[in-house]
Amino acid sequence: MARDYALFRTLYHAGLRSAESSTLEIRDLHFDRGPFGKIHVRLGKAAKGSGPRPRWVPMLDDLGLILHWYLDEVRPKFRGNSPALFCDEGGRFMNSGSIRNRLATLCRAEGRPVHEQFSPHSLRHACATRNYERGVDLVAIQQMLGHWNVGATMRYVTPSSTFVEDAYRRGITTTLAEATKEE
Repeated sequence: MARDYALFRTLYHAGLRSAESSTLEIRDLHFDRGPFGKIHVRLGKAAKGSGPRPRWVPMLDDLGLILHWYLDEVRPKFRGNSPALFCDEGGRFMNSGSIRNRLATLCRAEGRPVHEQFSPHSLRHACATRNYERGVDLVAIQQMLGHWNVGATMRYVTPSSTFVEDAYRRGITTTLAEATKEE
């Protein structure tokens, strides 16, 4: 369960594909790179027949703390000397199908109705939406997700029903704060 927690938090906070997370190695975690630390996705999804597209993904929202905990407390309990970050019970690399099946099993075990169950790819969409609603630039989200163009990233963003009202409140608050400073 602890491995699954770290894995699915990584998918959610870093916006990784399940296939990308299944190929991560311990050496891909760089806690000292940038202000948050970064994950080196060496085998990012190829586009239009090209080879793998590597990228660096920041460990936002305290993902670094979760991954430190996982490496210190959880990962040593798995067998073998595998370089795999997220390994199966035998210490081997997990495959993306196992990751999808594990999340589906957890959703069912939680008692979620079928229409409320979600996939690892849904966590990627949630990552894009959450960051967009926080005001993160769309191009920054595009780079984080490893999309070829910003149009693909726009399809991932599904703002909440109150997004317009929330943006209006933020805009008014900012404007009033600036006006107060000028007085």
